[in-house]
Amino acid sequence: MPAQRQSSSSGSSSLLSGFRQRYNPFGREFCRRSAFVPYPLQEDILICTNGSTADDESWEELGLYDFVMTNQRIGRNRFNHHSGSMLQSQQGLFNRGLEPWDVDEEYSNILETSMAYTASMGMMLYEQNEFLRERVSVLFELVRTLLLTSCLVGHVVDGYGEGA
Repeated sequence: MPAQRQSSSSGSSSLLSGFRQRYNPFGREFCRRSAFVPYPLQEDILICTNGSTADDESWEELGLYDFVMTNQRIGRNRFNHHSGSMLQSQQGLFNRGLEPWDVDEEYSNILETSMAYTASMGMMLYEQNEFLRERVSVLFELVRTLLLTSCLVGHVVDGYGEGA
């Protein structure tokens, strides 16, 4: 019978406890690409994923499982930031992929890892889309202002020559 994970409905707090319980499951002592650099401490990863420095890290020194679970934590933080501007269907989709495994369902580590990775990538794309949408909105307003200004200037210049 497959193993099952314990979880609670409190999203990020249960994700944190799950991260703490499962960090470095293979007991790595050194980074993935260097036998001379010690494997990052769990506390350092937690601090980095809770702050704004998460985007400054590539996380490539982590083993695959820790890499995916670290990005799941980052995705959860991003989701918490953006969920108010999402449709209900988007919230449900992201939340399901970014939450810990439901204890009432048969556990599959492959499925858990796949869902976490997919949801993390989706959150990154959502965030990038929001950034681009804001930029386009600003540019649209700038063009609109320039067009209105040029129309007003054109009327003033046209009217200036007629009265002389």
